[in-house]
Amino acid sequence: MTLDAHVVVERGTFSLDVRLTIPTGGVLAVMGPNGSGKTTLLEALTGITPLTAGHVHLDGAVLDDTTTGTTVPPRDRRLGVALQDGLLFGHLSARENVAFGPRAQGTRAREARTAADALLTELGLAAHARARSDRLSGGQAQRVAIARALAVHPRALLLDEPFGALDVETRSLARDVVRRHVARGLPTLLVTHDLRDALDLADELLVLEDGRAAQRGTPQAVADDPATTYAARVAAAVA
Repeated sequence: MTLDAHVVVERGTFSLDVRLTIPTGGVLAVMGPNGSGKTTLLEALTGITPLTAGHVHLDGAVLDDTTTGTTVPPRDRRLGVALQDGLLFGHLSARENVAFGPRAQGTRAREARTAADALLTELGLAAHARARSDRLSGGQAQRVAIARALAVHPRALLLDEPFGALDVETRSLARDVVRRHVARGLPTLLVTHDLRDALDLADELLVLEDGRAAQRGTPQAVADDPATTYAARVAAAVA
């Protein structure tokens, strides 16, 4: 299950042009300053933001190809997506938020809720399964968003700052959960501002600046020999 993409998005004066290949069970971390195109890249892969040019292929299937005019709607891509702001349904419980995707795919309600409870337990949220999501803390909501992304049995994971609101203990727990699921063969794109996330989870790190790849390499190689001022700053933060 390989995710292969050439993403070109033009918005006014901003232009994003990035190529990436994430193999089965691989994790590509993407870091960059605000406005560098990280979220645009993720949204283009999900199909939320249309490509100006390029392609998105997953396990050989064409999700987007501007040369042929092919585009698969976001709901049909079978991607596990956790966006930075969570986008939970506030009136639903944590359990119902996680079960929503599988139920939309045709899973029976009881089975979907049982699976949701298992994921919430993995993420340390068993006691909050019945809580309305609009009453959860930021960190709790972020973990529900991770569970929801995993619940749909995705073919790939796209995670936008999934650990940003978590404290040290729950951050470690959430990383471990993501790592276990990635190990089952999910190509994963992880957008993060914390080099520690990349060092802990990623096989490759892409430093994105002004819509272009400013540096690529293993997270440790980038940390040891940063090529830009931004990369040097994030490396110094974990030195």
